[in-house]
Order: sequence, then structure tokens, then C-alpha cells
Amino acid sequence: MGFSPKNRSLTKVVLLVSNTVLLLALAVVGLVMAQAFKEKTLHIVKERLESYVEALLPDLEIIEGQLVFPEQLPTPRLNQPGSGMYAEIIAVNEYWHSPSAIGQNLPKAVRVSTNQRLFESPLEYQGERLFRLSQGVEIESEQTSELVTIILTEHAGNFYEELWEFEETLLSWLLGISLFLLVMQWLTMVWATKPLKKLTQDLALLEKGDSLIFSENYPTELMGLTSSLNRLIANERNHLERQRKTLGDLAHSLKTPLAVIQSELGTDESDKDVIQQQLNHMNEIVAYQLKKAAVAGHRTFTQGVPVIDLLDKIIQTLQKIHKNKNISVDTQIAPGAIFYGEKGDLLELLGNLLENAFKWCDQHVKVTIKTLFVEGRQRTGLKINIADDGPGIPENKRLVLLQRGVRGDEKVLGHGIGLSIVSDIVDSYQGQMAISEDEQFKGACFKITLPP
Repeated sequence: MGFSPKNRSLTKVVLLVSNTVLLLALAVVGLVMAQAFKEKTLHIVKERLESYVEALLPDLEIIEGQLVFPEQLPTPRLNQPGSGMYAEIIAVNEYWHSPSAIGQNLPKAVRVSTNQRLFESPLEYQGERLFRLSQGVEIESEQTSELVTIILTEHAGNFYEELWEFEETLLSWLLGISLFLLVMQWLTMVWATKPLKKLTQDLALLEKGDSLIFSENYPTELMGLTSSLNRLIANERNHLERQRKTLGDLAHSLKTPLAVIQSELGTDESDKDVIQQQLNHMNEIVAYQLKKAAVAGHRTFTQGVPVIDLLDKIIQTLQKIHKNKNISVDTQIAPGAIFYGEKGDLLELLGNLLENAFKWCDQHVKVTIKTLFVEGRQRTGLKINIADDGPGIPENKRLVLLQRGVRGDEKVLGHGIGLSIVSDIVDSYQGQMAISEDEQFKGACFKITLPP
């Protein structure tokens, strides 16, 4: 039966991998420390035997053609029989051993060449472990020279028992440290995954409707996720609310024309012109509300739309339509300005505002688009200003144009339903729109802020 990835526990996987790596690392550390201790101890033994060899050399000489062996030994152990430290000197025709070797059965001595040094550790002999250092030297006199081999042998004694005690102590410490680290790692994992468990609980509350958004009490690493989810939830709820309002507006707007048609049909002589007029009115209302419902609104996860490409196409189209007016368009767009939303929304927003500007201007239209930065947000927003040198909009009518929920049957002088669509789009992106008088052209200036 296969193990499905969706059933894996993140905590268990992390603990399993990290604990395995930790135990392997501690095992490697233990082996390295044990090996280093053993090599260092053996090195000390070798250096001690080498020092004894060097101490024997000055008393080893040739006098009147005879090899004279040392009488003064470098350590008292060489004078004590069975002390565990033995010295041997092998010449071509002669052999000498220290008093400590009397009655001892030692491994067969092996001659080595001049200046050759051989350290055997351990040397297994008759069930015992020995350390043996063999050094080849050439003893010279005025008449002759002789090659001899000096051999120092030492019982390993408690060396390997002590080494095992060290390894056992090291193993105990490593096991204790491993257990401590495993417990600490488990506690750390439990503590670190608490926010994820809280996130799961908050999701459950959202599903049951007990909570509207995620709380802000999360670690920094999760704040980006929860903030994005909060914006996503808010956007979807706003979108649903707009859809409900649109259906309500549509139903309310159709009541009057339907009542007129019903009234006409209830008479003996129906006025077809009145019915047709009401039907046309209903078509306008439906078209407007469908257009209004098509506003996608702010989206948390969406691909950015480059503003300059879309703006250039709109301006080129409008200049062809109004080519007789010879309109001059001044555009100032921040490099890399991006609209994070539906392309159709940006097309409606810029298209309606620029269409009004081209319609009411004399000869000049100015478009300024800046990038809006907000701390804590990776995306950027937009600041859009569209001005013209036309007659402008009276101050007492500006608030009427910016009212929410303007229906298709409410006609604002000179501006139709386009600004209502623009207002809905701006609202859907949690933005702001203001109307003022342009300082340069003295005409209408629409100022729109779209946050990231």
C-alpha cells in the first residue's frame, strides 16, 4: 500500500529527517573523537619509545673492534625483570637485551636497515598486545662500523582498557547529548508549529462563519500569508456584495418600465411607441448593469498589467475618433507602472475618463500616472490624474458624479453612465476618486488612487 504525500505530517517528516541527520552527525563526531584520542595516545607511546632509543645510542659504541653495550639505562623499568618494558640490540654476530627481558618470551626480533624506524601497534603475541619500536643505526669507530638494530618493546597493559573506558564515557555523553537535543528539537518543533495549528483553527472558524478574517497575532513569517488571505477574503466578499447590489439595482430599475408596459397592455388600445420606448430603456438598464457587474475588482492573486501599453492604445483610438479637434495629449507615466487587476477594469477606467476628456476638451489633455508604494506590501498601487482644458465640472455637481449606486436611468449632465462605471471600479479596488479643477488647464481633473 503506497504512502500518499497528502497524508504526510510535516512535523513528523521534519523531526525524522533532522533527528536522523543529528544522530548521524553525533555518531561521526564520536568516531572522529575516539580515533583522534587513540592516534594521539599511540603517538605519545611512540614518542616515549623513540626517546628511550635516543637515550641508548650515546652509550652504544665500538671499542678496540668490540661493540660495547650500554650500562646506564634510560628508565628503571629496563632494569626490573618482567616490568613490561624491554630493550634489545641486535648486531651481526652479537645480541644484547636489558635485564628486564630476563626470562621473558619476546617476539622474534627483526633487523631493519640503517635509519629505518618501524613502529608496530599493537603487536599480537601469545594472546598479549605489545608496542614495539625498531630502529636501525650504524655505529662507527675510527677503524670500523657496524649496523645494529635497537628494539624497544612495551606491554600494552591497560592501554586498550583505558581506551575502551574513554570510548564508553564518550558514548554515554553523546547519548545524553543526543537525548537532550532530540527533546529540545521536539519541543522547538511543537512551539514552531503552534502558529500553523492556530492557522488551521482560524480556517475552521472561517468555514463555520464564526470569524470574518484572520487575526493579526501571527509570527512575521506567516504575516504575509495571513494578510494575503485576509485581502482575498475581503475581495471575494466585496465582489459578492457588488453582485447582490447589482441584482438589486437591476430589479429596482426594471420596476418602472415594467409597470408602464403592464399598464399599456392593460388598455384596449396599447401605444406601441410607449412600449418600444420602455423596452429600449430596459435594454439600456440591462446593458449598464451587466457592464457594472463585469467589474472584477481587486484580486489578491493576479498578474500585473503594464499601464503604458494599454494607455497608448486608448489614446491612439480616441485621436482617430476626434481627429478633427487636433487634440494634444501630454502623458507622464512612471517607469514600470503596473496595474494589479483585470485588464478589462483598467480599460474601462482609462477608456471612460479619457473619452470624457477628449469629448469636453478644447485642444489639450494631460495624463499623469505615478507608482504608489505602501510599506509592508510587495505590490505597488497607482495614482492616476486625467485633466483637460474644457469647461470643467461645476463644484456643486462633483459630489453627485461620485455618488455610489448611480443607476442607468440617472443621467448626469454631460457625462452619462461612464463615470458611474469608473466609480464602481475604483470602489471595487478599495480606491478613491476625486474631481477638481486643473491648475494648468482650468478644466476638469479626475484624481484616482488605487492602493496595492
